Amino acid sequence: MMVLATAGHVDHGKSTLLRALTGMEPDRTEEERRRGLSIDLGYVWTTIPDCAEGAEARSACGPASDDRVASDDRVASDDRVASDDRVASDDRVAFVDVPGHERFLATMLAGAGPVPAVLFAVAADGGWMPQSQEHATALDALGVREGLLVVTRCDLADPGPALARARTALAGTGLAELPAVAVSARTGQGLGELRTAVAALRNRLPAPRTDAPVRLWADRAFARPGHGLVATGTLTEGSIARGDVLHTGPDGPSLTVRGLEELGRATGRSTGPARVALSLRGEAPREGLRGTALCAPGTFTLTGTADVRLAGAVLRGTSPRLTVHIGSAAVPAEVRRFGRGTARLVLGRPLPLRIGDRMVVTEHRRVVGSALVLDPVPPYVGPRRAGGLRAETLAAHPGTPDLGHETAVRGLVRTGTLSRIGVDCTRAAPVAGDWLVSAAERRRITGAVAEATADGEPADANSLIQRLGLPDRALLAALLPAERALREGRIVRADHADPLPAAARALVAALEAGLARGEFLAPTPAELAALGIGRRELALAVRSGRLVRLSDTVHVAPGVPERAAEALTPLAENPFTVSEARIRWNVPRRIALPLIEHLDRTGVTRRGPDDRRTLCPTRLTRENST
Repeated sequence: MMVLATAGHVDHGKSTLLRALTGMEPDRTEEERRRGLSIDLGYVWTTIPDCAEGAEARSACGPASDDRVASDDRVASDDRVASDDRVASDDRVAFVDVPGHERFLATMLAGAGPVPAVLFAVAADGGWMPQSQEHATALDALGVREGLLVVTRCDLADPGPALARARTALAGTGLAELPAVAVSARTGQGLGELRTAVAALRNRLPAPRTDAPVRLWADRAFARPGHGLVATGTLTEGSIARGDVLHTGPDGPSLTVRGLEELGRATGRSTGPARVALSLRGEAPREGLRGTALCAPGTFTLTGTADVRLAGAVLRGTSPRLTVHIGSAAVPAEVRRFGRGTARLVLGRPLPLRIGDRMVVTEHRRVVGSALVLDPVPPYVGPRRAGGLRAETLAAHPGTPDLGHETAVRGLVRTGTLSRIGVDCTRAAPVAGDWLVSAAERRRITGAVAEATADGEPADANSLIQRLGLPDRALLAALLPAERALREGRIVRADHADPLPAAARALVAALEAGLARGEFLAPTPAELAALGIGRRELALAVRSGRLVRLSDTVHVAPGVPERAAEALTPLAENPFTVSEARIRWNVPRRIALPLIEHLDRTGVTRRGPDDRRTLCPTRLTRENST
């Protein structure tokens, strides 16, 4: 499904628009309906299939139900798992309706924080207002770039001036190019066009990662008789299923999903993006669940300190005590500014943060900027003058998870640590266990070993490990030069040393492990440089038969050409293109081209005048039998 949050100034018709669009009542409490003012988050939904404009579209994409109050109170129990096959999952659109009053900015951020797109309302008879600007600033800080700009109440005033003023105000933000629609919830004017625009928006949104680790920010939590603890939230990516165990932190209670609903319908599994309600078995944390993230065990690091890149007024010397908002959480934070737009946040309570997370920074209920998480597990930084060095390191951060950068900056780091803060380590090549070592750290260690054994006498390994500050003894053994060995706690000369350096041996092992999984891996030049492997080491590995050279920049494990040839067997009937071969091999073009050219040179494939290849069955059989 698609999930949208509303935004806009108070009394600009957000809730009224959703009533007309979905046929559901977003104001859940009697007080809200009596006052005509949204105070808390509201949740409504409808189905909007892909459709064209016009009367037929308005009929096909009409409201899903009669006037009714939406509720997350109904949650599937242990003995009730159902699905509604009449509703196509891609057709469902859920809305999180947020309050527009300035006093409820934190509530607005709790609803909009996890949602990837926005329905931004500006009243034709009201125009751009203070909370319009506040919400736009907050959404820009959150990195929201997709949505719709809806000019409401177009039956009361010409929508043109309000639209023009909104365009001017949004210029320079990520919301500047939002498609615009003018509507009247009272008369129904423009609702068909709005539904068409919502369907088009769904097609523009990027596909979420279904295999991503779950981090569900609870925006509502309550106890319900017969269901126990209930939490609701927007699942942005990943999947949750009945029976899953979720944590609120390493020391928090384990909560088991005993029931799961999407938009009021019971289901056995939910995949983001989706609005979900969970019935949980277990005890809630002392501080409650609202504003807490429910995470799959072992997939996140709960941290109370994070180094960030700041933007907005927060750069210009606001109070050191601020509030940061991420997901549905609002947490007090102290700021230590390093310079060059970077700072350290000391959080009032730990949060599961990842590199690239965006947070809104507020002061006295006003948005004063944003913070982009660069390091959720930062090192100790000493006296104030040390902050300048830290600022230089953080200023060079790409702002997104990058394996090479994180390894280079940290020197020694476990793949598990990097995975929990958002770094993809599937192509990492650990030197020992799950330890990654930067090129600079590798040089430091090997230099210390050379110095300690310069006189040719054995050196005490424990003393060297302590002097180098190595966290794992296996690192020293893995990084010893080929002519040295670790025996009985001492570094000695190896009588029959493997001529291949330790780094190259580790690379060969990683490539062979990938081949065993059916992957044809080849490190990039940047990855080789990070491992400290140059032309000499590669040539030695090729001469010893430990690697196969496909081109100057592509080296693979022995056996890859043969396995690649076998994978092409289903294409033997007709000539095939490089792209077809690449799909069979599941490799990027930088590997596919030299691999197919290697097969050409060895006679496994024959290149035709149209660049298509054919398999040579006789040679293929001989190659596979060796």
